[in-house]
Order: sequence, then C-alpha cells, then structure tokens
Amino acid sequence: MFCQHCGAETDVRKARCPVCGVDQRKRRFSFFSLIAVLLACAMFAGVLVCDYALHKSGATAAVTSPAAYTAQTVPPAQESDSDVVYITHAGTKYHKDGCMHLNDTKQEIALNEAIREGYEPCAVCFPEEAE
Repeated sequence: MFCQHCGAETDVRKARCPVCGVDQRKRRFSFFSLIAVLLACAMFAGVLVCDYALHKSGATAAVTSPAAYTAQTVPPAQESDSDVVYITHAGTKYHKDGCMHLNDTKQEIALNEAIREGYEPCAVCFPEEAE
C-alpha cells in the first residue's frame, strides 16, 4: 500500500505513514457532522420557504426610505368616522376597526381610497357588501 499524502510505500497494518506520519485510515463522517449538515439544509429550506411566502403574499421585507415609511404609516385625514376603514400589508380586503381579521399591521385609510386601490369589503365586517 502507498501513502495517499507522500506516496511512500507503507505497511497495510500500520495506521500512520512511516515517512510523513499522515494517518492512513479512511475518514468517516461523525454523527455531529451529519447533524450539522442536516441542520444547515433545514435552515436553507426554511429561508427558501419564507422567501417564497413573502413573494407570494406581495409583502416587502424592508422599506427603502424614511419618507416612504412615513407615507405608509401615517393615516390620511378623514372626513368622518363612517368613511374610515382599515387595511393590512398583505391583505386584499378592507375592514372595520375591531375585526378579527385585522392584525398589528393595520393601517387607517379612507373608504373611497381603499376602493380606488382595489381593496374589497371583508365578508365579516361588511356582509351586505361582500360578494
């Protein structure tokens, strides 16, 4: 048998090369190496799934400028309380305040503006208007 590192002839029964001292036994993956590889694969798959979900919902991960952030979070001036509805970042429906479908990302918006932007009425809040 020959050393894989230096090419010197070695005894089959010896674990180390007599010339360079490199271990001649075949290396195997340890249990911990296998767990680390599987964990890295699972994390990568999780990132892909989250990215796909964000892309499909149309949500964005970050706001590009402070002006854009202010424009998104500051509610417009309203004419009366009956014209105020709420929307969410990822939703396609407008809601009344207190609806079970609203979450922490709710934004106040005028009813006519919500309709103009393509939002539809929530079936829970507006059963008479929902299709």
